[in-house]
Amino acid sequence: MFIHKKEIILNINRIIFSSLDIKEVYQSMSNELLKVIDFDRLSVTLITEDNNLYENFVLSKDYEYTALKEGVLYPMEGSLMKRVVQFREPVIVEDTSKGRFLTDTVLFREGIRSRLGFPLEYKGTVVGSVNFGSKRKDYYSKKHINFFSQIAPQLAMAIENTRLFNKIKEAEEKYRTIIESSPDIIFECKKDGVFSLMSPSVEKITGYSVDHFYDNHGYGLSLCHAEDQDRVQREILQVLHGLNNSSMDLEFRVIHKQGKVIWLSLEVLPIKEGNSIIGSEGFCRDITERKKLEELKDNLIRDVTHELKTPVAKIEMAVDMFERSVETGNKNTPGKSSQIHEILRNNVNRLKNSIKNILDISKLESGMETFKLSDVSLADIVKQIASEMKDAAGRKGIVILYQIPSHIPLIKADRDKIYHVIAHLVDNAIKFTEQGEISISARLVPDEVEITVEDTGRGMDEETKKRVFEKFYKETPSAYGSGIGLTICKHIVEMHRGRIWVESEGKGKGSQVKFVLPITAGYPLGSSGHTKTVPCYAKPKCE
Repeated sequence: MFIHKKEIILNINRIIFSSLDIKEVYQSMSNELLKVIDFDRLSVTLITEDNNLYENFVLSKDYEYTALKEGVLYPMEGSLMKRVVQFREPVIVEDTSKGRFLTDTVLFREGIRSRLGFPLEYKGTVVGSVNFGSKRKDYYSKKHINFFSQIAPQLAMAIENTRLFNKIKEAEEKYRTIIESSPDIIFECKKDGVFSLMSPSVEKITGYSVDHFYDNHGYGLSLCHAEDQDRVQREILQVLHGLNNSSMDLEFRVIHKQGKVIWLSLEVLPIKEGNSIIGSEGFCRDITERKKLEELKDNLIRDVTHELKTPVAKIEMAVDMFERSVETGNKNTPGKSSQIHEILRNNVNRLKNSIKNILDISKLESGMETFKLSDVSLADIVKQIASEMKDAAGRKGIVILYQIPSHIPLIKADRDKIYHVIAHLVDNAIKFTEQGEISISARLVPDEVEITVEDTGRGMDEETKKRVFEKFYKETPSAYGSGIGLTICKHIVEMHRGRIWVESEGKGKGSQVKFVLPITAGYPLGSSGHTKTVPCYAKPKCE
């Protein structure tokens, strides 16, 4: 049986070290062992870290059923495994029917009559055992122990390598899971600008696939905004050349595949091999929303400062007038008091309206304004506005006319927002019309409803028509109002996926402000929810 044992030992050792995972070559090793040792059952059992349990690591047998299954943990107490570990020497059971270990009874029921447990020792510690089982009683002897002692050290080493290999694989899997699930861009880049790692989130953030970065050199700088490229490249090179230990919170812009601007915050660390820097690693976080909020805050501060300067100055002027009146002994008090009262009242109202308008436009620009969709009747809104503004128009001798055809369909919209748009356009028309009439009308155009507010007022030149929807624009700087009203109207209409514009033949020839809203409407831009199709109710049939 042991005639060719040297050759077999060499073959087994070659098999053992042919793979980092002993499970992959276990069957080949078993087949080679069968040439020397007759067994019906072979297993490798390993001790857990707390030494109270052991695992059936690998198992082979020539019969079907077994109670001791591969990959399952069993208690050390009362087992052959405990004896092997405790005394660091092989244990032979000549007859499992008379065996003293708990597993002897189990194996006896499976037909195993004798067994051999051999300790696997690595760096002075028993890590497990190799266990042979035979259907023949009194089969294993010292010659089997002597033979296997020439293989056991290599097998113990291979098993520890397998354990280490599996731990590395598990760590890699966890690392891969972190990378693949991270909302941030995680990367590794060689010193020459070639990416060796790029997380999938890069496609969601930039629109470009991972392969785009693997296929293109240059640290991804080609995506950088032109104004930021030099600054970003300089920071990366300082890390790669060892001039900086890291670059933290570097904020810059990239151009998304669709053309929009994305803000990123970059953190970069060097990758070292010995004392040499061979590349860089780090992550990029999408901070676009934060930048929008910062811009919104800056704009709000600027807008408030811009808009409140005039009324505050006039209130200060009224206070100065009051103080001078008091100092001069309240002479001409009735006239002065009335004038001061009028200045204060007008400018306090102007302050209130300005603050309200600035807050409204800020919410719309930020996308934080909520829209409540419902089926809206334009005829009902126009009728209500005409009734409510009749007196204000009448005081200037202006007549408000309206005509909304009965076949104009209901639209899906936020009623309060559409009311605000039409009411503001009518209010503007009253403000800039000295006499004549204001008409509100609607008509169907393909897939849309067009609403028009027309007046016989002062009209607009070409420059005013181009700029009338700009924030804070007023044709006459001293004119009453904030210059935000039409900007708010434009935002509301566009949030409803519509458009708004102004027409006028020139000064003194009146104006027409027109806006269209889709008949087949979806959720407003910036709101949540899936697109929702609304049927056309037009009579006759919509084209």
